[in-house]
Amino acid sequence: MLDNSRTGNPTIRSIISRVLQQTSKKPTIFAGGIQKPKSAKLRNAKQAKERIDYAIQHAWADSTLEKYASSLKAFHTFCDSEGVDQAQRLPASEFLLCSFSASRAGEIAGGTARAAVAAVKAWHIIEGEDWQGGIRLRYVLRGVENLAPESSKRDIRPPVTASMVDLLAEHLDKSSPLDTAVLAAASSALWGQIRLGEILSDTQGKFKAGRIPMVADLRPPSTSAGSRALHLPWTKTKGKRGEDAMLVKQNTPSDPISALESHLTTNSIPSNLPLFSYRNAQNSLICLTRKRFLQRCNEIWGRYGYPAFTGHSFRIGGTTELLLAGVHPDVVQAMGRWQSEAFKIYWRRLDLLAPLHWEFKAV
Repeated sequence: MLDNSRTGNPTIRSIISRVLQQTSKKPTIFAGGIQKPKSAKLRNAKQAKERIDYAIQHAWADSTLEKYASSLKAFHTFCDSEGVDQAQRLPASEFLLCSFSASRAGEIAGGTARAAVAAVKAWHIIEGEDWQGGIRLRYVLRGVENLAPESSKRDIRPPVTASMVDLLAEHLDKSSPLDTAVLAAASSALWGQIRLGEILSDTQGKFKAGRIPMVADLRPPSTSAGSRALHLPWTKTKGKRGEDAMLVKQNTPSDPISALESHLTTNSIPSNLPLFSYRNAQNSLICLTRKRFLQRCNEIWGRYGYPAFTGHSFRIGGTTELLLAGVHPDVVQAMGRWQSEAFKIYWRRLDLLAPLHWEFKAV
């Protein structure tokens, strides 16, 4: 049976041991000159520190802290190999930061080096220490990026296409609770340009309230064709403020509206439980996880020679499908909740898109 879990991961949060131990030593500029700042006197300083501690521990997502923990371990391993004393490691000088960043130049990607530095910077933010990384560090990181070997560069991930989701609709068992949930999630992720982490639970038996959509988050139809919005209570860019994804009726087997209706009818999910849940052999509801979802999709696609796909391929696939259909890029950007014009990084099939939008057409 599904369990509503509200607690974070104590193992991840435990990497943050102390918070803002020292007050800032930076002078403050006033109209009359420069003076040393005076520490604010709070009636309950201990309680204030506890609140700061609680707030700052939630400044990063769990997945980010997991990566930071690994990067901080790598930083200490580097310091051990170079014989750097514990007292000289953190806070870190720019020379040490540059040395750490350059230590694997020619071996790793620039993004890997920047992520490692970001983890060390996070430590300084948490501890209230001055960050010494400056122009020299930025140039070192640029050099690491320029020296990155070809083997460290990832191939562009291919998008999931509408025809691939049509294949799912053709081969998934329409009487299977699991398969109807898989098709509903796949069509919603594709046409709604949704990240799988925004709609699927991490575990089968538990879910975090306010993290993934419940049945109640599926809005009533807004058109006669049944198009409707799905409220995402948490998104990568908006966090707990959430956003609405629009699911529009499609005249294809991958239509998200009919897939959702079939899924809800088959699985009969209460309004206060995760939308993408399904009933097992014992008729108990369990959450559809990203791992199980992709496993089922790739089982079918593999029969047709497709490589294994990742969750992000659905979002970029939906973007590409809309662009190929001639939907104006501004509309695609709004529908996909893309920040700025970052979505253009994920354009695929430029050989088709460019002529569609720019090629001269003779009258």
